[in-house]
Amino acid sequence: MQSANPPRLGLLLLAGLSFAWGINWPVMKIALQEIPPWTFRSWSCLAAGLSLLALARASGGALRPAAGEWGRIATASIFNVSLWHVLIAYGTMMMASGHASVLAFTMPLWAALLGMLVFGDRPSLRVVAALALGIGGIVVLLSRDLAAVGDSPLGAGLVLAGALGWAFGTLYQKRQQWNVGTLALAGWQLLIGSIPIFVVLPFVEGVRFPEASLLAWACMAYLTFVALVFAYFAWFKIVSLFPANVAAIGTLLTPVIGVASGAVILGEPFGWREIVALILVGSALTLVLIIPAMQPRAASAPAD
Repeated sequence: MQSANPPRLGLLLLAGLSFAWGINWPVMKIALQEIPPWTFRSWSCLAAGLSLLALARASGGALRPAAGEWGRIATASIFNVSLWHVLIAYGTMMMASGHASVLAFTMPLWAALLGMLVFGDRPSLRVVAALALGIGGIVVLLSRDLAAVGDSPLGAGLVLAGALGWAFGTLYQKRQQWNVGTLALAGWQLLIGSIPIFVVLPFVEGVRFPEASLLAWACMAYLTFVALVFAYFAWFKIVSLFPANVAAIGTLLTPVIGVASGAVILGEPFGWREIVALILVGSALTLVLIIPAMQPRAASAPAD
């Protein structure tokens, strides 16, 4: 059973994950200007998967899944890696990356709904309130660009489908017992999940080495080793430490950081909507993460 008090490691990983994935969006926009999306997705997932497995081996943890785990790992990888990366790639090609990032992180809403409809979860009132606040922040961010989303309904639909798949993958993974550690689990999912992307690659882009600038390759290195290697390890560890709906709500800070980093890196607008969204998302995170983390101190404080 999950502890009612969030572990400190989980809070630190959530903070690191929010920045790693938030900065990922403007960096990805720079990389995709020179490196074709399918080439970028396939090779970055492969490199990240191999890197995580190498780290798992070096750490001395279990590397090879049990015989019965391969099917479950493959199922999780389809939703957490293949569908997510493919649908987001196509969706982002059809709409602005900022719009795509905001739509992608409606994932906590789908996780909560799927948890109730498919898995029979009953979230607490605090989680429901936090979800409402967090989604409210996402809606505020999106309100400036509703017309732009309406201009690319197929792109928006693909991104939302990717978010729905990621939500299901998170809930599915949470309900499994794994014999391998977090590093190996993340590595195998990225590796297996890259296979369908490689299968599609020759038909949509061909197999060729892209000619790109040093900046584009530096962005791809960030996306591979920070947004995939670190972030997938952090996310899988977070899912193991928190209830699935709380872990999902924790990701709501990512699009806010994405919009803010877009303003810094790409000169994109940052105004009252972003500030209101930050307040709403911050309130959501306080409800499900900060307040529970402070409860042990309150309980241990000496009585007057």
